[in-house]
Amino acid sequence: MKKWIWTSCILLAACASWGCSEIGDPSAKSGTSKETAVKQDAKDAKAKNAEKTVRVPRIRPAVPVKVSVVDEGTITSSLVFDSVLETESSVEIYSEASGVILEVLVEEGDRVETGQILARMENEEQRVDAEEALARYEHEKSNFERTTGLHERSLVNQQEFDTAKFGLEQARLRYERARIQLENTIVRSTVSGVVTKRVAQTGSRVTSNRELFSIMNLDELFANVNIPGQHLLSIEQGLPAVIDSDLIEGVRYDAFVKLVSPIVDPLSGTFKAKVAISNLNGMPIYSGMFVNVRVIVDTSDRAVLVPKEAIVHEGDLKYIYKVQGSKAKKMLLQEGYSNVGFVQAISGLVKGDSVIVMGHSALKDGANVKVITDAVAAEQPKANAGTATEG
Repeated sequence: MKKWIWTSCILLAACASWGCSEIGDPSAKSGTSKETAVKQDAKDAKAKNAEKTVRVPRIRPAVPVKVSVVDEGTITSSLVFDSVLETESSVEIYSEASGVILEVLVEEGDRVETGQILARMENEEQRVDAEEALARYEHEKSNFERTTGLHERSLVNQQEFDTAKFGLEQARLRYERARIQLENTIVRSTVSGVVTKRVAQTGSRVTSNRELFSIMNLDELFANVNIPGQHLLSIEQGLPAVIDSDLIEGVRYDAFVKLVSPIVDPLSGTFKAKVAISNLNGMPIYSGMFVNVRVIVDTSDRAVLVPKEAIVHEGDLKYIYKVQGSKAKKMLLQEGYSNVGFVQAISGLVKGDSVIVMGHSALKDGANVKVITDAVAAEQPKANAGTATEG
């Protein structure tokens, strides 16, 4: 019992001694305080450095763009239609005699004039008939001259004179008929135009009334267009127009409104107008081609013209970017008349302003821009290609 109590006292004394040493250890407490102080000093230093740091604003690089200088010019208001080109006259040339074709002198696409020889047929029989008829006619002519002299001297009666006169007329008609048959062996064009079809073949035998050629007069080309009825009062004869075709790029033909129908179709609400080409000037265009017809109803002079390449579409609105100094200014486009390449700017632009026509797809209002020329733009792909090759 005494031994157990003694052991317990020793253990209690040891525990008390260990706890006092932990609480009163000055070295441990001092170490913790030093670490805390170091961390606080580091934070204070970082804060001071942050205050001393001057933030430099970020400068965005200039976007390379290509510009076009706004100019003044004439622009028109027009109505545009799709149509098919037609011709006032297209004729077929038929054979007027039977026989073998000896020679064909034209091909499809050749331009011919009225009376030009297109082909020749064998004519030996017709030539002999014509010579025989001419000889008989000359004989009857001489006979009539003698009879006339005798009749003037009352040596022949009136009946003999009339018989000689009738014989002369009959001989003349037979000669004329033979001459026409001989002439019919030569195939001639009845109109001026272009050969659009050639059926005649050298060496082939044809009969009369067989089609040999087809000729189209291209000097009288026109297009019929159906115009909405609300324009009936503004469309009149003589209005200028322009006709072009997607098949022949860059070629335009001056035209005019030749006829205007005064009747509006109740089903479609349109009226018909005929637009004729003024002058071909030797340029290529043919009947049957699909064409674009632009009827000019009004003209604006000294209009501010903006290239259509400068327009940026955002929904139903149209914008342009004007270069001011070294920045791009976004502007709402208030447009007037337009044509194939330009649109009229009603306000916001004047002659001499620079508008961006290339590089504006990703621009923002106020962005820094750098104007480049065509020569620089052409050199940039070469430089990029050389860098890629070296890498």
